Amino acid sequence: MKTLSILLLLTAAPAIARDFFVTPDGAGTKGAARMENAAPGSAISILFDKMAPGDRILLGAGDYSGVTITLLTGGSAEKPKIIEGTDGTSFTSDWTIEKPEKGSTAITLAPGLSDVVIKNLSIRHHCFAVRAQPSKDAPRTRIAFENIAIAQVRHGFYLSDCDDLSLTGCTMKRYSKHGFRFEQGCDRVTVKHCIADCSEADAQWETKTEIFPFGFLIGDGDVPNSSLRFEDCVARNNIKSNQTVKYTNGDGFVAEGKNRDVTFVRCHALRNQDGGFDIKVKDATFTGCIATGHRRDFRIWNSGTLENCFAGSSQTGLWIKEGSVTAKHMSFLNHRKSSVELDDPAAATVTLTECLLASTQPGYEASIGKYDASGTVAAKTPDEAGLPKDDPAWNGEGDSMNSTKFRDKGFSSLRVRR
Repeated sequence: MKTLSILLLLTAAPAIARDFFVTPDGAGTKGAARMENAAPGSAISILFDKMAPGDRILLGAGDYSGVTITLLTGGSAEKPKIIEGTDGTSFTSDWTIEKPEKGSTAITLAPGLSDVVIKNLSIRHHCFAVRAQPSKDAPRTRIAFENIAIAQVRHGFYLSDCDDLSLTGCTMKRYSKHGFRFEQGCDRVTVKHCIADCSEADAQWETKTEIFPFGFLIGDGDVPNSSLRFEDCVARNNIKSNQTVKYTNGDGFVAEGKNRDVTFVRCHALRNQDGGFDIKVKDATFTGCIATGHRRDFRIWNSGTLENCFAGSSQTGLWIKEGSVTAKHMSFLNHRKSSVELDDPAAATVTLTECLLASTQPGYEASIGKYDASGTVAAKTPDEAGLPKDDPAWNGEGDSMNSTKFRDKGFSSLRVRR
């Protein structure tokens, strides 16, 4: 009866966009026309599929336990279909970190889906929060996620073949594997003000995390991803503390080598097990980015440029495998091994312009391998560079890492523009 009521309402829908109402269990006649007659959560997929472009589902507060959503048909470029929650709208299931491979997917994006906006809801205890499986012959287009809070999952966003995709204000906490994963065929992607915090610095959670925990991953699928831009994003605490392999791993931002055109603006990588930024693509760009508390803060396997960035309180600040890397107005503070390391000096070059390097760590070297420099100061102590001695807890905010002696060199918060 409830499905019939919804279908009758949709059949009689006028040309103008309309709102449909849903609560976890439904209410009244369950026809979806008003909140007092809300459809149940189990009807979301049917309701969405039958809606007209521009229509909206408004989700009432409450626990949509066990409800999963499959989105088959979207709207139009001018009139996207919308799913909008409110404070307290939560989709939960029974996933646990003790059995991370078992569990449901909260939201599935079907091949060919286009023009959809999903916002203002939380997702907890799923194996996948949002998933779009490979469909290179029928890519998804113009999908937007806004203000999605995800916690206690294996994967947050695990997406393939999504073009003109945007994620804004999405937070990921306590995942066992990956926060945001763009596996293949994702072109023209914008990620803004998103957070991937694997453990929230919980030491017990870090013993249960799976190997290779990553905050933001641009993957290595069959089809390259291209034109991905990350703005004001944070990746932290991607750690599995009890790894037994020789080389332990856990990174903030990762981009595999076959992808193209990757940009990071004002992104922060904080306390990740291996790399803050582990980037293999050619010509990656970093502007106003911060990395502290890693084995290597910026791990660049190919070419790239860094402008007004900061690296500190790690083993190595800037590690380069091969290719040409340039850094301008960058500060390197208190690294244990070196500020700069060229893994293959025969294949790699690095130019530092108006940069600051300083550390008091025993055995520290400014550079392992030669760098070209213009206006760069390699100080013997942080004080000599006008920098604080150390602050491993610094989160990239404020002006405490601006040099008090060389205002025209190194990182400066005054150059960070939002």
